[in-house]
Amino acid sequence: MTLLLLLSACGSDNTGENAARMLSDARVALRYKHYAEAKDSILSLRQKYPTAIEARKQAILLLDSIEMAAAADSMQNAQGEEWERLHIKQQFFERKLLEDKKKDAE
Repeated sequence: MTLLLLLSACGSDNTGENAARMLSDARVALRYKHYAEAKDSILSLRQKYPTAIEARKQAILLLDSIEMAAAADSMQNAQGEEWERLHIKQQFFERKLLEDKKKDAE
């Protein structure tokens, strides 16, 4: 039993580092406009490391940024109603991101 507790304690030390690495990977994917890859990295982080609270908070903000950037990129080739839908989506995520940042600062 003691060995099991020791092993689980050692494994939890890497949780924050591994989650931070996945968050970094998502940021790199966003920088190169690989939106699906960035989202997948965040969703995987949330599934694999449910106790990495700080990384998960940052991941929420990053996911909003990914959605906003993807909508903005899609708007470049859209017209009419599709452009309007994407513009509304982009504005929504801009506002949500600002509100999340305000809450995070409190």
